Amino acid sequence: MATKNSPGERREVLAEFLANGGLDAALISNPKHIFYFTGFPSNLNMYLTLMKGPRSTSFLLIDNEAKGHLLLGGFEVSNPWVGKKSTRKKVFEGEVTVYSDYDLRETMIAYPNYLSRHLAKWIRDAKSEGVRLGRVGIEDWHLAEIYRDTIRRAAGSTFEGVSEEILRMRRTKGGDEIDNLKKATQMIDYAYGVAKRNARAGKSELDIYREMNYRTFAKYGPFAWIIGDHVSGERSLAVGGWATPRRFRKTDTIVLDLQAAHNNYWSDLCRTFVVGKPSKKQVRAHDVLIKAKERAEELLEPGTKGSEIYEAVTREIER
Repeated sequence: MATKNSPGERREVLAEFLANGGLDAALISNPKHIFYFTGFPSNLNMYLTLMKGPRSTSFLLIDNEAKGHLLLGGFEVSNPWVGKKSTRKKVFEGEVTVYSDYDLRETMIAYPNYLSRHLAKWIRDAKSEGVRLGRVGIEDWHLAEIYRDTIRRAAGSTFEGVSEEILRMRRTKGGDEIDNLKKATQMIDYAYGVAKRNARAGKSELDIYREMNYRTFAKYGPFAWIIGDHVSGERSLAVGGWATPRRFRKTDTIVLDLQAAHNNYWSDLCRTFVVGKPSKKQVRAHDVLIKAKERAEELLEPGTKGSEIYEAVTREIER
């Protein structure tokens, strides 16, 4: 299955799959996949996740003609990332229904027992507007049973899992996704530049962590932060771990395995720095790894298995 370069084109691909399989519609519940099919981040930025928890707070119906119907929490719509109607219309032409998910007089968190009531009304309204909901594809790896029961009662639907199909779609990246991945990688590259300038004796792991996040936030904010492993010296033997107050000494290795996201697309890179002039053993280890990397690059062509590259790298290091 080809993956298209916009949320609308991806809805068309999914709709074709639904029609061919005799399904009336698909209900998307995973926030990452709602973003994939609409361009709305919904419950995906740091603040909303901390506020609501990493669970379903929005739902997307896509029928077998690629028409979309989106149920969003009002708090999400008020967020500057998703709230501007002009921005919403650029990425999603379908119907948007808003429910109250944050109200001091009613509820501050849309727990499933509360959200299911809004979900039931939304489903009934969609059915009354002519949306067929007899056979519905659901994210069987994600959709909670309370929501499945709600939909059964509201529309009498039967379900078929579509999680594997969405996974197949996502294996091939569209142009918009590649742009997001490139920008996420640019953020990490920038952070590593900050880390290199601070990899000096007397500085600490926490110093590097603070500087990378401060500089990255200032350049790429408002939702820009760098996470990952920050270990140095003897702590490098553990491969990973959180930053600590440990201060760098000359010839220490500093291992930074960092992740960043742009529009919820993640990049993950690892680099190792040496404080001051590297020792002969460090130079030797670096040379061995460069040769192993070059051996891997020789095998990077269509048809090569990942395991073959891994084995070639291992043989070169052992040699």
